[in-house]
Order: sequence, then C-alpha cells, then structure tokens
Amino acid sequence: MIINYKAADTISDFHLSTAFVRGLRGPIGSGKSVACCLEIFGKASQQKPFGNIRRSRWAIVRNTYGELKVTTIRTWLDWFDGLTTITYSHPISGMFKFPIGDGTMVECELIFLALDKPKDVKKLKSLELTGVWLNEASELPESILRMATGRVNRFPAKRQGGFSWSGIIMDTNSPDVDNWWYRLAEEERPSNYEFFSQPPALLLKNKEYVPNVDAENIENHPIGYDYYFKQIPGKPKEWVDVFILNKYGNSEPTLRVYADYSIENHTSKIFSPDLGHIIWTHDFNFTPLSSAILQVDDGNIYVVDEIILKSAVAKQAAYEFCERYKEYKSFMVYIYGDASGHVGEKHGHASDYMEISNILKKEGFRVRMKVPRSNGAIKDGQNSLRAKICDALGNRSFFVNPQRCKYVDRGLSTLQLKEGSTFQEEDTDFQHITTALRYYTNVEFPINPRTGQISQSRW
Repeated sequence: MIINYKAADTISDFHLSTAFVRGLRGPIGSGKSVACCLEIFGKASQQKPFGNIRRSRWAIVRNTYGELKVTTIRTWLDWFDGLTTITYSHPISGMFKFPIGDGTMVECELIFLALDKPKDVKKLKSLELTGVWLNEASELPESILRMATGRVNRFPAKRQGGFSWSGIIMDTNSPDVDNWWYRLAEEERPSNYEFFSQPPALLLKNKEYVPNVDAENIENHPIGYDYYFKQIPGKPKEWVDVFILNKYGNSEPTLRVYADYSIENHTSKIFSPDLGHIIWTHDFNFTPLSSAILQVDDGNIYVVDEIILKSAVAKQAAYEFCERYKEYKSFMVYIYGDASGHVGEKHGHASDYMEISNILKKEGFRVRMKVPRSNGAIKDGQNSLRAKICDALGNRSFFVNPQRCKYVDRGLSTLQLKEGSTFQEEDTDFQHITTALRYYTNVEFPINPRTGQISQSRW
C-alpha cells in the first residue's frame, strides 16, 4: 500500500514528537486534520503484531455530530475510503484494515464521538483505547481531554501483546486566550505535553495582507495563496487574525462588542419607497421590545428606523409598524429575528411571529418569514455584524441613521462585553436592538468559522 503524503515542517515535528499529549494549532486549510489522520495511520501500522495482527483502537472526537459527519469523517474517507468500513450507529464506528509487506494485518478500530458538553464525558468512561484524536479540540470542554488521558494506555491488553504506543493527539484553529488550550500550551506547559504552532498563511504588512513564504500546505490548494486572499473581504479583522494569521483571539482585548462602529457608519439616508422592500428584524425581550427597520441598496445595509416599546408584546409592535408604514402596504416585508418568537406553534397556539404576520397581512402587507428555528451561536452572530460594520480590509457596508435610530446608534457605540467573557454582552436597554441586528446578519451573511465561507444575501 502506498500513501502519497509529505508533511510540512511543523507537522513533521508533530509526527516525530514522543509526547503523551500533542497539540497542533494552525490556520484553516493548513493540513492539521489530514496530519492527524496520517498520524493514526502511522501509529496503527507501527503497532507490534500479536498473532500476525497489529491491533489498535482509537476514539475520534468532534464537538457536534454534524461536524463529525461532514468534516472529520469525510477527511478520513478522503484518504482511507477503500480501507475503512463505517457503520453509522450510536456511536458511529469503523474498522480500518489492511495488510502490510511483512505479512501482518493492521486492524484499527475507530469510534467516532460527538462530545460538546461536560456531561458528555461519560461517553468516554467505558472505553479502552490506544489513542484519542480530539479534532478542533479547543471547541471541546477541557473535561473531555482529562477523561481521555485515563482511557488510553488500555488497548491492546497485556494478554494480547500490549501496545507499542498510546496517547492523545489534538488539532485546532487558534482559540481565545481564555480557552484551556492557551493555558496549557502557553502558560502551564505540563510535563509530557507538547504543542506545535504552524506559521500564519498570510502576513499583515503596512496595512496590507501579503503571502507568508513560510506558510504550510499552500501547494495543496488549487489556487494557492488565493485560497486565503479570497476569504478576507467581508470578514471582521478578529476572524482573519484567528483563522488566517493563526493568532490567539482577543489578544488585544476591548470591552466594546462592536469596536469598529463609528461616525463612519452614520448616514442621513431615510426609508426609500423606491427600493420596494422592508426588512424588519426583532428581539423579543419584554423591556424594551426592540426591532429595527432596514433596507438594502447597492449592497449596503441601511438601518432607517427602529421600534422600541417598553413593556410591550409582539402584536403591539405589529400595530405600530402598520401605522408607520401604512402608505406602503403593497411592499414585501421580510421578517427576521429571535427564534424564540416561534414558541407555541407546535401546540396550536399563535406565536409572536404568527401574530405579527396575521396583523400585517390583514392590513394588506405581503410577508415573508426568514426566521430560523434555532438561534445561531452568539459569537457567530456578532462576527457577521462586525464584518458588515467594518471588515478586515476596512470596507463598511452597514450604516445607521442616528437621528431616527437612537437606540441602534447608542447600542452599537456603547455595548460592552461582560467582564471575563469574550462573547457575552452586558444586559442594558440598548443591548436588545443590537441583538435584533445580528439575528438579521447571521441569516443573510453568516460566517462559517471553519471554512471561512460567507453565504450570499438575496439582496
């Protein structure tokens, strides 16, 4: 069997390390996951034979079942599809089996686990393993790593000849500085742990992104460095720092959630009937009930109005909207917002969105709901809004009329993070309207933190 694989310098050091726990950190697309797949292949092939069979057993862990299937397993099968039989049960399992030149057979059991909560650690408790691969490890609770250290060094058992090697491998994009990975890799540095950091894919010089000649895995991208350059427009600088420059997040912390929002995002633009549409996005906090009116023109987003009602419910916001926009009843109203507004629909009750829709339709408006069934991660929503306020290239495509939208302007100008958090927001009257805004941008301009892809808005 021939595997055509050439490890880059950092990854080669990762393979050569004998540390019990090894971590590999790098930009997206730098070959980290492939390196871990090939590390399993190498260790399975080097396991000492017992009865002409080289046995090993690995747990391969990702934070969610969806990511496990779509990314981790797919990467494995890209390399070893013909040699691996996958059984999609609970958990997903596989057998990686092939002969090698000395007449022995490699039999490597694979157990694929989705573990994203501390309570999921129990899924590891009964396993006896040779190795564990924690894929995108920084997205997992540290308790998973702790339990993993006690589940390896257990297979094959002594009566089956024992093992030649046992340990844990991990890979990740750069996490925030408050993540356990940073603490272990940069501060505590435990004995028999070793961490490897790949070079950034690009460098920022004189406010311009340029290729990094030391970047790894560039030759395996069909478009070379353009794989990274094409990802920069429309991204917040924080995202580029982490996923392309391989910097730890929040390395220059600011308490402002939307630190790039400034007078440059102000506009005198008001509602324009010529555009023929209305975007209305909601947060359903009771005090105040907050929603914003937006329009898109030539690729730019304009916040042209807001509805802020103290101690109100959804139908009162709907009546207010109908009164303000009664001259535009033929317009299509696109509704976005908090997924909790769907509550009650499964039980035959009128949800907040049903009430809003019914009132608007009764008044003659056309309505199209664009509210997901569950809210995305807070940080993903924040990043989608940050990227429109000002992306990594300094482009701004999100503008606010501060005269008509005082809560929006105040919220984006002043909203703070809770002390000690990199994503949780202080609860103020102005926080809820900014939440409504990120619900909209996270639907129309979501940023996938792993692939870097941005969906294209219908506008």
